[in-house]
Order: sequence, then structure tokens, then C-alpha cells
Amino acid sequence: MLVINVLMIALPVIVIANPFFDAAQEMSCCSLAAGSCRSVCSKIPLVVLGAEAEARDNATRHLLEFCSDELTNFWSCVNTTLKEAKKNENWTGRRCCHLAQNPTCRSTCALSGSKSNLSDSCRPSDEPEFFSCLERREEAERCCSTVSNDTCRAVCKDLFHKPGKQSSLKLYSSKGCFHQIPPCLKSVAEVRHVDDPKQYLHCCDEATNAACLETCRKILQTATTDQDILDALAEKCSPILPHSPLWSCVLKSTPTKPMRLPLDAGKLACCSRANRPSCQNLCWRAFQADWESAWLQLDAECLSSNLESELRRCLEEADNSCEMGCSGLSYCARFNDRSTTLFRSCTAAADDAAKWEADHWARGGIIRGLGVALRVASTCPAETLRAAACLLQLRPCDMRIHETRLCRDDCLELMASCVDWSTITGPHTASTLCSKLSSGRPDSPCVSLKPFLEDPRDDNNVIHPDDDITTPCRNNPCPQGQICLLTPNGPKVYRCVPGCSLGEMSKQVVPLSSWVQIPRYDQHRCLRICQCTLHGLEKCRTLNCINFDLCWVQNRFIPPRSNFYLECNPCRCFEGEVTCSRKTCGEIKIPSLPCDCPAHYVPVCGRSGYTFASACLAKCAGFTANEVDFGRCSSRDPCTPNPCEGTDKCVRKRRVCLSPIHKPCRQYECVPIDCDPRDEASGPVCDKDNRQHHSICAMIRAGASLGYRSPCLKGCSLRGPVCGIDGEIYINECAAWAEKSVVDYYGPCVAVGLIGDQAKPRCGDIVQCPSLSESHCIGVTPPGACCPVCAGAARLFYSKKQLDRIYYVMDEEADKDFVTLDALLTALGRQVQVAQCTIRGMVTPEGDIFILVQSVIEKPSGLQSRACIAETEKLVVRIMERSPKIAAEVPLGSLTRAELAHTHISGAGVHRVLFSISCTILFSILA
Repeated sequence: MLVINVLMIALPVIVIANPFFDAAQEMSCCSLAAGSCRSVCSKIPLVVLGAEAEARDNATRHLLEFCSDELTNFWSCVNTTLKEAKKNENWTGRRCCHLAQNPTCRSTCALSGSKSNLSDSCRPSDEPEFFSCLERREEAERCCSTVSNDTCRAVCKDLFHKPGKQSSLKLYSSKGCFHQIPPCLKSVAEVRHVDDPKQYLHCCDEATNAACLETCRKILQTATTDQDILDALAEKCSPILPHSPLWSCVLKSTPTKPMRLPLDAGKLACCSRANRPSCQNLCWRAFQADWESAWLQLDAECLSSNLESELRRCLEEADNSCEMGCSGLSYCARFNDRSTTLFRSCTAAADDAAKWEADHWARGGIIRGLGVALRVASTCPAETLRAAACLLQLRPCDMRIHETRLCRDDCLELMASCVDWSTITGPHTASTLCSKLSSGRPDSPCVSLKPFLEDPRDDNNVIHPDDDITTPCRNNPCPQGQICLLTPNGPKVYRCVPGCSLGEMSKQVVPLSSWVQIPRYDQHRCLRICQCTLHGLEKCRTLNCINFDLCWVQNRFIPPRSNFYLECNPCRCFEGEVTCSRKTCGEIKIPSLPCDCPAHYVPVCGRSGYTFASACLAKCAGFTANEVDFGRCSSRDPCTPNPCEGTDKCVRKRRVCLSPIHKPCRQYECVPIDCDPRDEASGPVCDKDNRQHHSICAMIRAGASLGYRSPCLKGCSLRGPVCGIDGEIYINECAAWAEKSVVDYYGPCVAVGLIGDQAKPRCGDIVQCPSLSESHCIGVTPPGACCPVCAGAARLFYSKKQLDRIYYVMDEEADKDFVTLDALLTALGRQVQVAQCTIRGMVTPEGDIFILVQSVIEKPSGLQSRACIAETEKLVVRIMERSPKIAAEVPLGSLTRAELAHTHISGAGVHRVLFSISCTILFSILA
């Protein structure tokens, strides 16, 4: 359905759209205002005003709340602009304006009345997607104008707007429009060739008469396209009722062909990280289809160079990401029992390779990566030689950016003590050789050899099994083509699920039903999204290309993927968008709420499914009065009145939608009364009596009421109600955990906490905070919550534009669940490898995402707590580095930056933990 939903205000100011685009996004009138009026005005997209009458009405109401009547010039300008927008509102091209990349073209389109008005502002050669959209819409108007039924005419036009999608004429027919297909529609709708129509002969058993049965069986034996099947059945199997057994089976059964993948889609996405065009082209060739001829050249010319460290790290992450822990080694025994140290390849094979390599060096063999035969000096300590070989094979990672390069001082010392220089010819020095093994800058992140010359500090301490950590999915114990998922509340600590590989040469596997982002073959920096099915990657959709990589900040361009500071706030440029942290610059930050809203708890439910503590906070986030309802979202029964058909049962399904245009965010699902209780697609659920059922259907058949969607959890309290950190009330702690939330305090929600840096109680005597699992721990008071919790914590920023594009191409309601907070936390949770840790989170009052990595143990050991902190730091680095593990999955690919948020909590006070990551990764260019 191609309807641009009303998007009145982008979520909070801190996700700053590229001002180069903002010139076209906002009305020029905004420059005539100041303060909150200017801020609100700047968030009203001009292209939406031009496309939607409701948006213009909402804009007027919203501006009246913030803008004084005394701003006569401002209001005169606004009224003129709205009048101009209404004047040509019926021009179908207005729906394409958001595709224009040039700011002038976009603003002109927003107020235009025909294609001819664009000639001076829009060049077809620069705007292929925009002009393609215009042409399809004009053709749709001509073709579909003869269709009398309003629904069929709308579906007819949709086939032009989204050409090549799976549904095509099949969707058109399913709306009861089969007899109203205009001839011109067949020329643009996809005519898909059926691979083996015989496999759908079972549908014929649903025929209601002999003639239909015979025709069905005959056409499925001979047809070559979907359209042949539909034409034949329409003649003998009328009436055409989409919900009848036969037509439902025919219209839904035919799958699409799996997408043809590059050799390694994860690594192909890394190619844009190359600094030099030659390396980018070699990378593209190597991982698209020409690996044999391009790989050696890429490795020799690019990957050994310090200029391409970002590309090298990305490719290493695709094959072997940095994970915690190393054990079971014999030759490299001193690398064992370092539970929270990150390694890329801690395996028995790497242990054997290290032994071979050390022996090889001792015989005068070539050290990998140098290309020079080096003989080991007789004075070289055996343990130093062993440690060097083990380090190069096991590849421990620097915690700050997951770099695996040897520290320069260590390399120079190794060259001085272990190389027999009398055997070396040519202009080689320790410095030139180390330039290939280590970073050129002495302060760059690196891995030191020195800690591995000593036994681990914990060697003499016996760790009780209950206090230890485990990583059962570390080296994927599952069969090929399956992915290992932790299941802390299941009978086994992990389970193996089917998945899809991202290419013939790819080690990366995504689980069944997940969506992935795949680089397009035909155009660099363009993506397709596809869903993993039992047949491979299917249901592929093409996303808009991103043409503007630079960000425009304070009258200068910022390079893409750059980190910089605005005043004291670390920021990142990502595909034209700037995201920054929200620190108040100055010596002392006074705790507060966004827009200086008062700390009153009078909750309202936004149409995104998120509960705001007050109407002020909802308004600050860009929600208009008609987009919120008083009361918490959890207090509203989405099944009253019943939104489902008579044969379906309405069941609550809580969602927090992340795409700004996903409003309303549906909070229920419809389950057929005649469902199969053996179908476990919905997964196990726990009813209100704490009894587990293996599916929603089985629960309904048992006459039970839903408690939460999860196996009945262990280790949590059934005492309730409880208030979650997201301001929602849950029946008990287990229900909060099932929704990936954390208990703030026991009892109903009664307060909102001011947001500050220190992890301490924020709501005074009105709330009694529960005791912490540890008296001294690393933890945080989540934004807007009242009480501190022990956990690793991080704030994540994401591209709302990216999620809007993904949501926009999703056809089925079930697919839109992958653009929600639950989907993001689930996908991010698959990155956590320590079985004793789990990820929970919330949308903050400012509109970004706050995650907590907590121990699943009620009283965790010090090691288990440290492991959860380390997992948090690992996730932050992966997001900042755009690891293929992050970039490939929807919706993780929308994450643009992350920052650590935890602090020390102690009875003596709260002290900020200083993390070197922010100092190392981020740099200021706006001094």
C-alpha cells in the first residue's frame, strides 16, 4: 500500500538530519522564527506537507502550540507556503519528492503541480530514482484510470509504484480484482516463471466441482507462468474468492526464487571501507565473483598496508569476529584462562599452527606478512618466540577497536632480540619490517606481547563452576548451515536453528526468518533486503540508494563514517545523518528531562507503542495531540473492540515501533480459531498461571490467558506488579524479562527520574529502590528510571531514515515486526556469546535506544559481572566499526553509533568510569 503516512516531527533533535538536506526538508519560513518555534518548525518536512493534507493540518496545530501570534512575518510565510502546497495537492508526483537527492530539486517538487515545473531544478541524469518514480506514477494514472472500483484502482497503481515485487498480479487478484485488470497493467506486472507448478497440485484438492478440479490438475501439469495458472482457474473455478480454500492455496503457495548471492555478501559490504579506489575495486571483484584472480592482489597491495586498516578489520570481522575467552590450548598454554580477553581464532588448529610456525622460524623460515627470510638469533628467548607465534595465530584483539596488530614497541623489541641481522640482505631495518606487523603510530590501538610472556593472573585461583562463564556457541557447535543460539532458560544452554549463508565463501550465517541487507550488483552503495527462508534468501526488496555520504555541519562537510565533536559531544557522520550524544557541556550537568519537561508522571501512550511519562515528553519527541492517548500503553486493551475477523482470536502482542512512519504500531495479532496447536512458529509462551505452552495456539486451545511470550522463565520473581525501566507496569519480574525490560522497582509506576550521569536513585522517597545484586558494582540508572541497576550499559543511535526506507518496502504486516525494538534487541542479543549474560533495553525519553547487558544469575560472581561489562564494550565497538555482524542484519544495519553509559556504583558515592574508547576512537575536527 503506497501511502506516505504523516510524519510530522522527526524524533529528537540529537539525530540531526544532514543540514544539506534540511534546506529542502524544512520550510524557508523557519528562519523567521527563533527558540522552540524555530526548532519545531525545522522538524516539519516540506515534502510531507506537499504530499499530505492531514500533515498540513497537523503542522498548523503544532506550530500554534509553540509559535506566538505576534510573529506576523513568520505566519504570513507559513500560510503562503501551506496555500501553495494545497494548490497542487492532486499532482501524483508529490509522492515522489522524498526520493530527490538534490535539496533544490526536493523543495521545488514539494510545491510543484506538474513535471514541467521541475525543469530548472531537477536534472534527470542526477535523479534517476526520482524521475523513474514520476514516470511510473504518470503511467499508473493513465493505465488505472479506467478501473471503476476504488480498491482495485489503488492496487493497480501500487503495481507501478513498486514494480517487481513478489505479489504483482497475484496481489491484485487477491483483492477480488481479477476481472478488472486493464491490459496495460499486464505489461508492467511481473510475469514469473514457475519452476515446478506440480508441487502445488495439493491445492486442487480444495476444488468445489469436477470441472475446476480437472482444470486445476491440468494447468499445474503444463503451465509455465503464474498468469497462465490464474487465467485457467478463473474460467473454471469461479467465483474468485481470495479467502476460499482453493484460491487461498493458489495465491499463497508459489514461492519466489532465492536471490543469487555474491561469493561473500558480508565481505562485499566491507569494500566501501577501502581508502583507495583501487583497493575498493579489487575488493568488489574478489567477493562478488572473481575471488581467484583478485584476492591475491587485494591481499598483497591493500591488506598489508596501514592505509587500509579499516578494510582489513572489517574483512577479519566477517570471518572471525573478536570473542571472549580462550582455553584448551597446549602449546600456547599461557594464552589459556584469560576469560575476558578477546580473541579472533582461539582454536586447537590455531594452537597447532603456532607450534609449526615457531619451529619454522627457528629453521630460518619466512615470517608471515614480511616477505623476508629471517633467521632467529640464538639469543632469542624460547618463550618470546613461542608467544610471538601464538599471538599471530590466535590473534587477540585490542578492546578499543578490535585491532589485531602488534604494538610497535613490542615489535621493535622482538626484532632486536630475536632476529639474526647478519643473515639479512637489503635495506631492511627493524622499523621497516615492523611497519608491516604493527601500526605506524605509537599511540594506535594494538596488542602487546608482554602479558602473554607471563602466566594468567587467575591461574592460581580455582574458579568454582557456578562462578565461571561459558561460551558454548564460541566456535559454532552446530551442523553446517545452522546457527547456534543461547537459550539460558531451556533444557540445553544452546540450540541449533536453520539459517542462511551470505554466500558460497561466507562463514556468516543468519537465522531463519531474519532479514538481511545485501549489496546490489548493479550499483555501489545500494542495498537490497531479503528474508532468510528454508529455500534461501527470498522476498527481496530494493532500497533507495544513498548518494550523499558527506554531512554538512557548521558550514563544512564531514567525511562519511567520521567521528568528531560538537562542543563536548561525540558525534558520527553516517550516510548524510549526524548523530550525537546528549551531554550538557559545562563543568556540572544538572539532571533534567528533554525540553526541560517537569518530572511529573502522567503517562501517555504514543502511536509508536512507547509510553511517555508525560504529554510534554511526547510533544518533545514530535508526537502531536492526536497521536497519543492518556495512560500507559500496557493499560490499553488492543483487543477491545475486537479488531480481528470473526474466525480469529485477538491476542495482545506488544510492540515498540522504531520507524517514525510506523504509526499506529499494532499491539495485537489475530490467531485463527482452527489453528494447529502443534505449530510452534510462535514459540513457547507462559500463561498467567505460570504454565508453559509450546505455542500461542496450544495456549488458546487450553483455555489459558497469556502471561508473556517466552518459555516460563527461571531465576526471576513472580511477585508483582512491577514497574519497568520503560515506565510500563508488568505483572511480575518474569514478564518484564520476557519483554526484554528490567525491573526499576516493585509496585506500579508512580514517577519519572531526571536524567543524569551519576548512577544513583532519582525519584526520592516516593520510590523504594530494590537492593542491588552487588553492593559495589558497575551499573547505571537508565534514562527516565528511578533506580540504579548492576549491568553493562550503552546508548545506541540509529538512522530513522534507514528504518523508514525498510518499513516502506515491507508488504506484509508480519514483516514489519522486524523494524521494532524487540527485533533489534533479539538480533543484538545474538551477538552476546557469554551464556551467563543477556541483553535488555528500552527506547529513551530522547528517542534513542538504551541497552543493558545483565547477568542471568541472581547473585553473579565478579567474573560473570565483568564478562557482561566486556560484552557491552564489545557491542559498542562492533557498532562503531560497522562490523559485518552488525551491518548485515535488519534492523541492526540502522545503528550508526554507540557510547558506553555504565559507571561505578558504591555506598561511598558514584564515580564516573573513564573509558579510553571514546578518547581513542573519537576526535575533534571543530576545535
